[in-house]
Amino acid sequence: MATKKQLLWADLSLFIIALAWGYTFILSKDLLLEITPFYFLGTRFLLAALILLPFIWKRLRMFGRDVWIQGALCGVVLCAAFTLQLLGIDRTTPGKAGVITGTNVVLVPFLYFLWRRKAVGKGAIIGSILAFIGLACLSGEGEWTGISFGDMLVFLCAIFFAMHILMVDRVYEKKAEIDTLGFVMIQLLVVGLIDLVIAIFTEPIPGPLSSYGWFAYWFDCLIGTLLAYVVQIKAQQFSPPVHVSILLSLEAVFAFFFSWLLWGEPVTAVVLTGVFLMLAGIYVTELSNQDS
Repeated sequence: MATKKQLLWADLSLFIIALAWGYTFILSKDLLLEITPFYFLGTRFLLAALILLPFIWKRLRMFGRDVWIQGALCGVVLCAAFTLQLLGIDRTTPGKAGVITGTNVVLVPFLYFLWRRKAVGKGAIIGSILAFIGLACLSGEGEWTGISFGDMLVFLCAIFFAMHILMVDRVYEKKAEIDTLGFVMIQLLVVGLIDLVIAIFTEPIPGPLSSYGWFAYWFDCLIGTLLAYVVQIKAQQFSPPVHVSILLSLEAVFAFFFSWLLWGEPVTAVVLTGVFLMLAGIYVTELSNQDS
């Protein structure tokens, strides 16, 4: 059982990750103009794993078979989530992609119930619904043009993101003493290897990136991938899965904020309403967690 201090630090860490991911959402959209999706994801995750490897090298032989298996399974699900998201972003608008990805906020409590047969409190479900309505508001004022193939890809990615949160929670429940960095490294390695193999057989070798492209690439790699998942996996030791999904859904709020700040996108009353509902959803969930 996590202490209040541990829960507070976990929440703050997840909030910062959501901030970073909101920024990387914009960087990734721009970067797709310079590099193909599978080479981007494959090299990004593989480099992140290799950077992490020296910190756990001496402990590798101590990893049990179950750690490798669980890490690989979580890595496959994470690979599906990120790959489907990037392919979807390339085929739909950023606003729709952000909103559809955010449906994992609603999916987590229901998947939690279906998979674990463990009911989630009413407060958490209400908070999830409020946050999702907020995400819908953040899509803009009446710009929906129907469901496209890209929209379907992003929705599938949301399902896999929700599954990943639950799988990680399950691993920690069964094996609380698991090596966190090793668990993360295995997942990053799996994502990188799968996407890089696909890239080698399906995409042309990318050319040199621009200076902005390199900045976007390394920010995505070091901050949006390596640091983000080390922090997220560690935070999930103390924060419940529904709580994690709602805090990370703030990525959409920050994505719109950076879009306004860097691209001059207007902030409308609908967008402000979305932000308010997102925060309300988090507040309701906080209260339900304190009461449980």
